[in-house]
Amino acid sequence: MEKNRDQKHREDSEIIKEILRGSGPAMNELIKKYQKRVYNTAYGMSLNYDTAWDISQEAFVKAVRALPSFRGDSSFWTFLCRIVINTFYDHKRKVKSPGYAANFSDYSDDEDKRMFEVRDVINIEEDFEKKELKDRLKSALSALTDAQRQVFILKNNEGLKIREIAGVLNISEGTVKSHLNRSVEKIKNELGGIL
Repeated sequence: MEKNRDQKHREDSEIIKEILRGSGPAMNELIKKYQKRVYNTAYGMSLNYDTAWDISQEAFVKAVRALPSFRGDSSFWTFLCRIVINTFYDHKRKVKSPGYAANFSDYSDDEDKRMFEVRDVINIEEDFEKKELKDRLKSALSALTDAQRQVFILKNNEGLKIREIAGVLNISEGTVKSHLNRSVEKIKNELGGIL
């Protein structure tokens, strides 16, 4: 039990050294440590669950391949976040369509072949107000430029400081503040001042 707890709090540099020596368990540990943050960042950029999953998987593959070039000048999260954002742009260039939308014609009587569960549809109806607000927020986020969305997501979802966002995106702190102010204003307008 004590060993398990210590592994949870190990430094990234220690885990990375083990990965570079060929440790599969260390690689799994690093992925588990960051998978939620990577997915949330990918979703914030793409606004699509399936696309975010694809971006997350691809970003981890790229990150593991790029580990030998990680010098430790910044935090590992900053390094990984750059990879996630670049992977988003790579994906965006490859796929010019707006994304996947569920289609009710995909419904099948065979439960194993269904793309959704009937109870999921019922839950959506029960949570209509939450869904409506979520849809409005998604619409507001999609109205932002990519740069504004990046800054907004990194600040509000990831809790990064202005300085850290500037480092991740390789832009000045003033530009980060400008994008952040514009994104907040646009979202407030889209949501009718709820934010």
